[in-house]
Amino acid sequence: MDQQGEFTAVHPSGGTRLRTAPPGVLPYYLVLEAAAVALPFLVPSTAPTAREWLSFAILLGSAVAQAELSAQAERMQRFLARNPHVSLSSVWIFAAALVMPPGLAAVLTVLIYVHAWLRTADVPGVRPYRVTCSVATCVVTAFAAWAVADVFGTGAGAPGVAETVAAGLTFFLVNTLLVMIGFKLHEPSRPWLSLAGSVPENVLDAATLCFGGVAAVLLTAQPWLVALLVLPLVLLRRGELGRQLALRARDHTTGLLTIAEWRARAEAELERARRTGGACGILMIDLDHFKRVNDTHGHLAGDDVLRAVARAVRGEVRIYDAVGRFGGEEFVVLLPGIGPGHAAAVAERIRDAVAGLVVETAHGPGRIDGLSVSIGVAVHPAAGHGVDQVLGAADKAVYEAKNTGRNRVCVRR
Repeated sequence: MDQQGEFTAVHPSGGTRLRTAPPGVLPYYLVLEAAAVALPFLVPSTAPTAREWLSFAILLGSAVAQAELSAQAERMQRFLARNPHVSLSSVWIFAAALVMPPGLAAVLTVLIYVHAWLRTADVPGVRPYRVTCSVATCVVTAFAAWAVADVFGTGAGAPGVAETVAAGLTFFLVNTLLVMIGFKLHEPSRPWLSLAGSVPENVLDAATLCFGGVAAVLLTAQPWLVALLVLPLVLLRRGELGRQLALRARDHTTGLLTIAEWRARAEAELERARRTGGACGILMIDLDHFKRVNDTHGHLAGDDVLRAVARAVRGEVRIYDAVGRFGGEEFVVLLPGIGPGHAAAVAERIRDAVAGLVVETAHGPGRIDGLSVSIGVAVHPAAGHGVDQVLGAADKAVYEAKNTGRNRVCVRR
């Protein structure tokens, strides 16, 4: 379920099927869907005016246009989703809640999500029951926002500041709560706070509601100008996807590049070096006796040590050098344009920086020192032309450093 009410794929399992969902999930879905169906009949509403039908058509057309232009980014977002993510459809749904009868806003919500389902139905893990519950969540949220807007509104002209802010806060809080309950029922062991989304996600969520407020004002003043919001929203979706992809390229513990991302950069850099005839150094760094740290102080203290070592390595290289976590207690560094002598000097600086570390940790003894690393250095083209060849040479140099006493740098000639 996304941050605006949509249940999405849960990878790597591909999403929980309804028949195997934990107890409480099905009753919650049914109650939510029953509320969404009943509300349009329970809330008194007048027949839509010609102006409201025009607003309906403009919002639906803008939503479809934005979804079509963002289709590829949206498909990737749904495929990558693990936690709630923000759906930009809230821009149009929130605007509808401010300027039209709630029944008409509910119809708009259904049509927007039907279109989204048709565009992403083949994405693994996107199941019909999730989409149905997403629609129900957004309908209930829109009704809550409309009710608050009705209390604060004057009933004429463009929505006022108090009306828009109060309705926006209601939309945000009700939707977030419904999403969190759904995810908590699916995954009871997850902490509540982890279901509320990250700070960037909530900022994006607030931004979509700001766009919705602007759309509502435009609908009452210059309706056709609402179309000008479509392209900024397309760029906003692509920017959010870029942020998600950047996060996936980082190791969760250390913040360094994952080995897959590091390898991709290394392959590109070595290809450039082959074309230009330049050099490219690779360092393989192994933290000495790391198992002893874990066994003595625990894995949480070990993670603190890994983060401290990662910062030390990052602090001794250039801003454009690529530093990755190879796995466990091993790190790799890509040094474009650097020969054996310079690469060995960088490795010595890293070795000295780690040796001087005093790691403050809340897990275990409070302070951990006496750390050291063994570093292997290999340079393209002397050590090989491909990433695997140069990495293999650096790995052999690490073994040489280990076998000759640790806490040293060895260069593979």
